[in-house]
Amino acid sequence: MIHLLDATLEQYLRSEVPLDDRVDIAYNAPDDEWSSRLTRPTVNLFVWDIRRNIGEAAGGIDLVEQDGDRFHRPVLPRIDFRYLITTWTNEVRDEHELLGALLVTALRVPIIPEQYLQGGLAQVRPLPRINVARFDGAESSEFWSSVGGKLKAALDVVVSASVDASVLRPAGPPTLGVDLTSRAHGTDVPSRRVRNFATVAESRARTVDGISNGVGGSE
Repeated sequence: MIHLLDATLEQYLRSEVPLDDRVDIAYNAPDDEWSSRLTRPTVNLFVWDIRRNIGEAAGGIDLVEQDGDRFHRPVLPRIDFRYLITTWTNEVRDEHELLGALLVTALRVPIIPEQYLQGGLAQVRPLPRINVARFDGAESSEFWSSVGGKLKAALDVVVSASVDASVLRPAGPPTLGVDLTSRAHGTDVPSRRVRNFATVAESRARTVDGISNGVGGSE
């Protein structure tokens, strides 16, 4: 799943920034050992935190169709994938220019457009959301020290995506009506009442149509 999100974000940034073929995209931890091997301008998309999104959580059961069959499943969980985006070139000015372009792209739209979604992500709803992360009290210096690198300008971006990890359960056909049978006390004769939802809906539609056209009104 994460590799599809990586590919989606890469496709989105390459098309919207845009990034040409002279700029590489990497996903490594941006430590000294990795950065010392760079020979070309590089944008690093490093996932450093993954956790459940409580703010967009929803309960209930979804009814979905797959290959003509209907299934019930729990509402898909929303997961936040936190990317630390850094730029690497020979000149700091070029790094800042590239990082600024990435920032503008991350702020431009809240939803990653559908045409950039890779693999199974294209079939999952709601679509992934992209936001620049808010300051949460964590010090950037702590992150860089943990990866053995030097403090560097970086863009902290959160991509929230629905993860389809549930097992589908077959669902029956839709309920079209009810058939009720009752028996009066002291008798053996059952009474039966059938209510067809489709017939009720058609009757209500005719009634509404009649009212809207002035049928049945008093003079």
